[in-house]
Amino acid sequence: MNSYYGTAENDYLFAKAGIMNDYTNGNYNVAASLCAQAAEKYMKAVIEVFDADNENSLQLMRTHNLRLLVNRLREIFADCPLSSKDYKWLGDFYYEARYPGDNFVMVNREDALESLRLVEVLKEWVDSVADKK
Repeated sequence: MNSYYGTAENDYLFAKAGIMNDYTNGNYNVAASLCAQAAEKYMKAVIEVFDADNENSLQLMRTHNLRLLVNRLREIFADCPLSSKDYKWLGDFYYEARYPGDNFVMVNREDALESLRLVEVLKEWVDSVADKK
């Protein structure tokens, strides 16, 4: 559990349970923000294992910006199928679904399911990359 991958799994499973079992009572904000956190941690798990010696990657370990993390993964792995546009969208839920204010959004079920789908695509890719190590 004390790893990026382990905490990503935990966030993913909590988000999935909340969405699929409708524990959210129609408020999918927590689930969407957990999906964003899970995605971030899955990406950092790969960077930590495959690119830890790179100073730029070490700086990325301190960011919550999923677009930057995907872009780095695409530099490390030429065949990385992840879309920075998709994960930028998911990453917006990290703050905007959690904190009140001018940028606050209410996440609907459709967006929550899409958030979960993106995490599952990422998890599948991360697991396939891990098998190569």
